Amino acid sequence: MSLVIRGQQIRLAALLETREAIEPFCAQLAARYRTADDLKVLDAANEAIADENSTLAAFLQANVDWHVGVAIASHNELLTGLMTALSRAIYTATENERFIDAEVRRLTAKAHLSITEAIRAQNPEAAVRRMNRHVHSYAQAVLEVEERTEISVPEEA
Repeated sequence: MSLVIRGQQIRLAALLETREAIEPFCAQLAARYRTADDLKVLDAANEAIADENSTLAAFLQANVDWHVGVAIASHNELLTGLMTALSRAIYTATENERFIDAEVRRLTAKAHLSITEAIRAQNPEAAVRRMNRHVHSYAQAVLEVEERTEISVPEEA
């Protein structure tokens, strides 16, 4: 998957649809199979996301780290590989200073904490429902303001 994505133009809608298809299931599995170490990773990412003084780049990286962390917590190697492969595209797609303001940061932190708590409580139904609402709401909101219809995924360094 990384080879397909690297250096390519990807339709933003395709990326958002893919995220809506797989991320709720990752959250559901994470709620079933997460470990204490998985929770530490999610908590660290949540702390970084909530830092109001962080740069946009630091916020975006923490956001990607959290989403990949949920996939890792699913303990499904294929989903983890897919989310890892998509991580650069997710970062690039979310890199929009006009969209990522203080309110979006606050809402993101709140959504991530809510999903993390469902994962911590090992409540798969709540985890899938909350993640679905999170990625769907993001997709709807970003499509309203995003001028790009495709994103260029840079080659990894």
